[in-house]
Amino acid sequence: MAGGSYALVLTGDILPAFSEDAVWPRLAAYFRIDEDKLRRQLVARAPLTIKQGDDLGKLQTLAAGIAAIGAETEICAPDERADLFVVQAGSARGPMPRVFVDDRVERGLWSRLVQVAEVGTSTWQAYGERADIAPPPLRDEVPAAAFDPDAAITRDTARAHRPTATIDTGHSLAAAATPTTDELGALRLPPGPTIHAGFWRRCAALGIDGLVIGLLMTALQFLLASTSFSALSLSHADPEVLMALLPSLMYAAALAFVGQWLYFALFESSRWQATPGKRAMGLKVVGETGHRIGFGQASGRYFGKILSGILFNIGYLMAGLTERKQALHDLMASTFVVFRAVEPGSAPPAGRPPMPWYGWLINLLIVGLPLAIIAVLGLLGGMSTGVLSQVSTY
Repeated sequence: MAGGSYALVLTGDILPAFSEDAVWPRLAAYFRIDEDKLRRQLVARAPLTIKQGDDLGKLQTLAAGIAAIGAETEICAPDERADLFVVQAGSARGPMPRVFVDDRVERGLWSRLVQVAEVGTSTWQAYGERADIAPPPLRDEVPAAAFDPDAAITRDTARAHRPTATIDTGHSLAAAATPTTDELGALRLPPGPTIHAGFWRRCAALGIDGLVIGLLMTALQFLLASTSFSALSLSHADPEVLMALLPSLMYAAALAFVGQWLYFALFESSRWQATPGKRAMGLKVVGETGHRIGFGQASGRYFGKILSGILFNIGYLMAGLTERKQALHDLMASTFVVFRAVEPGSAPPAGRPPMPWYGWLINLLIVGLPLAIIAVLGLLGGMSTGVLSQVSTY
């Protein structure tokens, strides 16, 4: 094993009698890193190996220091097999030693159906379906006299060892075995027509969202117009009243902008992971590994649309040209628009769902109707020019 004979795994759990709100800030100070970085790179991906080495005593000292703060760790003795990423609570966790996963499955803490992938690969499969995993023994095949209740816990781990060294006062994670960019790259969503939604389906979803937002904005403008008209009719267009209405108009414009931002950001970071338009088209917005995005990332995606639109809508057209069907704002926010059946850590859907009939109708109205109007206007313009030229000859 390249990393060392022992591995210290941060489980992500809090020890009894400790508060989560107190543990993670103290652990961040103990590791001498920012709390947000600790939560994002370690806690959100725990269990994962944070330290490997041949000196068991040093790992025990580090484990004792972490335990004193209130976080749970386990010391394992990895074998020659590659470490694993594991899907838990809808997101990829790890990497962690294979023996750690074996132990949790054997103890019944994790199902044999849990999805795993070796570090450096993008192949996900159920733990129990792997060729290098022995099938679970039948209960009748284990003699009662030979049954050891602790065998599943201590067989492949070093948990029989207990910290004997003095707790240190701080530790740097500069050399910690945290996941690298290459390892994370193996977990990113691969390209594929059954995973990523194309331009036309996304265009139809945007049309539905535009209709919903348009109705809401129309109701807001009608309310504002009614109020303004009443004020103007009572004041007989008094200049002072007109100046007093100006802040209201600016407030309405700001409210419209904020409303659209919250519409997209809140829906796409919600449990739906999609706006009503995307949900109607069977789509959702996810992060690089297929996980649900947060409000901040959804906000970045929305503000990126401003640039996509400023560039003559080329940023939107990129959704039909890039490998993973990402628009410019998706590339900026590291997001993807995928079909609803796509789940992190699971095999891609077998087939691409067909476009709903109303999706084609919406696209026809969005794209076809304006083109038809332009064509008709051009035809009428040409006819008018012809008539004028004939009249001038008389």
